[in-house]
Amino acid sequence: MSSFDPKPEKSNPDNPERSGEESPSQTLPQVPPQTQQIPPQPQTPQQAQPHPTVREFRHRAEIPMLVFGGILTILAVVACIFVILIGMSLSEFGQGVLVGILAPALAFFAIRWFYWSAITNAVEVTPAQFPEVYTIYHDLAQQMGFRPDAAGKGITRLPRLYIKNGNGVMNAYASKCQVSRGYVVIHSDLVDVGYTYQDWEFVRFVLAHELGHIKCGHVDLWRSMIRPVTTALRLQASVIRAQEYTADRVALYYAPAGGKGMIHLYCGKHLGHRVNMDEYFASVHAHKDGFWIKVANFLSDHAVGFRRMAALHEAETKGWDVHGKML
Repeated sequence: MSSFDPKPEKSNPDNPERSGEESPSQTLPQVPPQTQQIPPQPQTPQQAQPHPTVREFRHRAEIPMLVFGGILTILAVVACIFVILIGMSLSEFGQGVLVGILAPALAFFAIRWFYWSAITNAVEVTPAQFPEVYTIYHDLAQQMGFRPDAAGKGITRLPRLYIKNGNGVMNAYASKCQVSRGYVVIHSDLVDVGYTYQDWEFVRFVLAHELGHIKCGHVDLWRSMIRPVTTALRLQASVIRAQEYTADRVALYYAPAGGKGMIHLYCGKHLGHRVNMDEYFASVHAHKDGFWIKVANFLSDHAVGFRRMAALHEAETKGWDVHGKML
């Protein structure tokens, strides 16, 4: 399961993340009610040229991290087998490694439980239900190669989209409801930015990010096999961080105008549109790129806000093909 949480609050990419709370003492600006507001029609990026491949979209650290995790897992499995053959008992770590090998089989049942637990407490987005959101989502999905049930096969089938009450949490995540089909859940607090402040480009960016996780295979079950070893060695956060950067690269290509809207994740849905972005990046620069920022980023499964926003800001002048810092 892949998630969107920027990590100011504790999150787990295998489960929906939570964050955020508003101050009841703050008076919010009065926003006139919106009726039949249709989001701006998105522009198809670089229509004259073929879209980048999944390989081109990947952050440069993603595959090396997966390969490294795979090698470590193989070595750990060999060590566990050797321990068993000489008659010694496995440690808790060794038992976890063997369970990890069985993870894809176990996940076959787990994904169904996660799916039904999530969507039975959510509202599905359809042409007649939140049509503004559906229009953006369907357009994105078509551009990215997803097809309706009748035309799509396997993971290329159009993932279902659900809106869930965020209770102040600005989050979204992608996962699987079947072995070969994904789905996306977006929290209501993210959608609020579109309906309340008409920032549909931000909503488009979020949806492109989550579809990017599915398109790039981040929800594939085999990736769970390396988790026990990479988690024990404190490398799993780096694996996820690279995947998050990849999903951001996808979103920067399909929704380039929405990247700056990610500031909402760091100051809330009601204040994001009030942030002076020049002043924000001046503040980021003033904090300097020191040792403790690198430590904080290394230990975070999503790039810290300074790192993530810096990459999105760089893309405004250089285009989508930028690589955020892993440290």
